[in-house]
Amino acid sequence: MTLGDARRGLTAISSRLAERADGLASLTGPADDHPVPSLRLLGAFDPLLLGWASREMFLAPGGPVISVNGLFRPFMLVQGKGTTVWRITRGKVVPGETGPLDTAQRSALTAEIADIERFLKQPASRPPGS
Repeated sequence: MTLGDARRGLTAISSRLAERADGLASLTGPADDHPVPSLRLLGAFDPLLLGWASREMFLAPGGPVISVNGLFRPFMLVQGKGTTVWRITRGKVVPGETGPLDTAQRSALTAEIADIERFLKQPASRPPGS
């Protein structure tokens, strides 16, 4: 993203921004105004967790240890909070203990798992001429 693109994006939403005490900006309005995906499976080193002084806003209270000795583990994001880790074993996605999920979240989890497993089954592409 270029600086010009960032400026145009911020200008487009400027009426929904409020300056915080620390000099940064936050979106204004009710939380329902800011859609959050119900559930996503994010990979290790997902950009969501990188570059923050504190990751507390993305981690569920009492949630999983997502970062160990500087290494990030794949994790499940439910309503904007990291709630469990997941792994791949023998080409299958194995989520950690999820706790209660509503119908939409269970459907989203099924779809996320299917997408990842479908990706894993694709043959590796080779560069032309190799």
